[in-house]
Amino acid sequence: MSQVRLRVSALCIREDQVLLVEHKSFAPQDPNLPESYWILPGGAVERGETLDEAVKREMMEETALECTVGSLLFIKELLYPYPGAFDQGALHHSVSLGFYCTVTGGEMITGKDPEYPDDEQMILKVSWIPLADLEHYNLYPPFLVNYILAHHPEGLQDAVPEFLNSLQ
Repeated sequence: MSQVRLRVSALCIREDQVLLVEHKSFAPQDPNLPESYWILPGGAVERGETLDEAVKREMMEETALECTVGSLLFIKELLYPYPGAFDQGALHHSVSLGFYCTVTGGEMITGKDPEYPDDEQMILKVSWIPLADLEHYNLYPPFLVNYILAHHPEGLQDAVPEFLNSLQ
């Protein structure tokens, strides 16, 4: 099994919309998962990179937007296959840190993952999704819709970080 990966993500909300990236499934062979889902902009932290630098780089790569990085909102562990399943975590094991971020500039585009060639890109689309419509989208991880809707956007900068396990 490979190492546990450290990831970061950015929760950006403005004008009652959240910034999300439509992404191909990380496990396309699993019939229980959708072919694509919407996630927060983010990705793996590179060796020697601070968390703040990683969030800003991932935002730029995936959306071409600049941001300021605010408070830590959540810590999410992901094991796939899930805990209790045969060979749990064999295909993926990561810990993701979600930060409250504010977009400060740039022109939004659908970016690219530099680790994939053009014909194998995982990012399908970048969009500002109205909070009122979130329940109509396949968001990942599963807790994300309820988390976003339960926290008033103005209160996120002072939110207490939460730990969420692989089954949430």
